[in-house]
Amino acid sequence: MHFDTSDLRLFVAAAEEGSLTAASQRCHLALAAVSKRIGKLEEQTGSTLFIRSKAGVALTPAGQVFLRHARSWLYDFQLLNAELQEHGRGFRGLVRLAANTNAMLGYLPEVVGDFLHHHRQVDVRIEEVLSVEVIRRVAEGRADIGIFAASVDAGHLECYPFRDDQLVVVMAHRHPLAAAGALVFEAVLEEDFIALDQQAAIQMFLNDKAQQLGKQMRVRVATRSFDAVCRFAQCGVGVGVVPRSAAGRFGDAANLAVVPLADAWAERRLHIAVRALDALPGYASQLVAHLRQGS
Repeated sequence: MHFDTSDLRLFVAAAEEGSLTAASQRCHLALAAVSKRIGKLEEQTGSTLFIRSKAGVALTPAGQVFLRHARSWLYDFQLLNAELQEHGRGFRGLVRLAANTNAMLGYLPEVVGDFLHHHRQVDVRIEEVLSVEVIRRVAEGRADIGIFAASVDAGHLECYPFRDDQLVVVMAHRHPLAAAGALVFEAVLEEDFIALDQQAAIQMFLNDKAQQLGKQMRVRVATRSFDAVCRFAQCGVGVGVVPRSAAGRFGDAANLAVVPLADAWAERRLHIAVRALDALPGYASQLVAHLRQGS
């Protein structure tokens, strides 16, 4: 059974967008052409891949199986193309990296930046997502490398240590909780929060933990960096939850109290995940080796 790679990319786009119209826009094709090519795939497979409705399209069970394999085929084709390019002139490699917020804001700018400085023929695309989504993207071939919290099950992926960290509560030295040896998240939820933007993976994670306790985080200020969280906390606006590494890098810690979170999930052991290290292009495996150097 032979499948055209452009048809596979179109199918994946339709599955991810949940709409043939959106897939046509993403792939720069006419809607009629998209519908025809999806129909061609269904004829080739002998299966209905999508359930069509006015709201869009949804995968059938057969479509879900085909999506898993389509992503795998496209990933393997990309690797083949990349490795062949390594032997040609003008080569530029692309590594897709998915990471949680802790890794994204706490470590990757310096670590990946140093790698790129010494590998000028390589580009890196980094996306910040929840650890669960990191694992999903690597497993499905949508990311070459993932960095995630080790508390998440990585399934059959190959994993390597990256960094160890811990979530802590930051606040002004004069705050009533500043003298505590440790704090549980439930107790902290009584306070006003300085938080990261709601789209940040770590903020979604904390919101979920609060909901599990039947509560909500009372956010007074939403910002985009751990440094800004620390600065607002230092001013007495409220409390923030950041990795210990971020609090340690805060340049003006004179009036900032740092108290560990006692919850088990606050231990943030970060791991690197790949589908198979020996199957990665040379430049991608070199990035994995570089990431592991500080573990």
